[in-house]
Amino acid sequence: MSKTMQLAMIFGLLVLLLVVAMMSGLIQSDRWRISQLEVAAEYQRITPEQLRLMVAKTPERSFFRLDAEQVKANIESMSWVRYAHVVKQWPDTLKITIKEHQAVAIWNGEDLLNQSGEVFKVDAVDHLKALPRIYGISEDSETTLQHFKRFNQLLKPVGYEISEARVNERGDWRLILRNGLEVLLGSEKHEARVLRLAETWDQLLATAERLPEKVDLRYSNGYVVKWRIGDEQTAQKVEFAVQEMG
Repeated sequence: MSKTMQLAMIFGLLVLLLVVAMMSGLIQSDRWRISQLEVAAEYQRITPEQLRLMVAKTPERSFFRLDAEQVKANIESMSWVRYAHVVKQWPDTLKITIKEHQAVAIWNGEDLLNQSGEVFKVDAVDHLKALPRIYGISEDSETTLQHFKRFNQLLKPVGYEISEARVNERGDWRLILRNGLEVLLGSEKHEARVLRLAETWDQLLATAERLPEKVDLRYSNGYVVKWRIGDEQTAQKVEFAVQEMG
């Protein structure tokens, strides 16, 4: 008899013994119980108690009968859980690894974006006031976040991050910075236009007596500024001419 056949016979015998044990009641919920829970999690948005409640949704505690995939599904149903990994370790341990979503923006007013641009839902977002708000097309969330991050990087010379960004189906972008400045980018040459504003920002302020309220970058050889007088807007528009960027 070959070694392969011997191994196959041994494996088959072990399976048979397991089936017999189950049928004879040797493996029951009150035997071979899982009594240890090992968790690897940072607990930023969920709590240990919430996790225990999710694990408890699967009442079976027998090592052989507990469904690790069902425990995983229960945990991943939690709003702030991005993914979970659940395995059983002989003889009495359930090991759980949890990765939470890291919210970077409020998406379309009611959902959230994580660091990868994935949309996820939570019960409420009103308390997350420090997060920027992004409004865009649902299926383009990842690309939209990439553009948002790039615009923020290019706008560093201006000294203010973006607090709100909107992009429509035509690709028109409108930004509002944390100082209230509204920036219109249009539907093309976005990076070049943002860079134009960043490179001329100090020059713009040096020649101005007031702070700008709105900057329209949708021009080939410059941009148009709406100025602020006190706390009120003025309809006066001033063109700030710059050379067209290549």
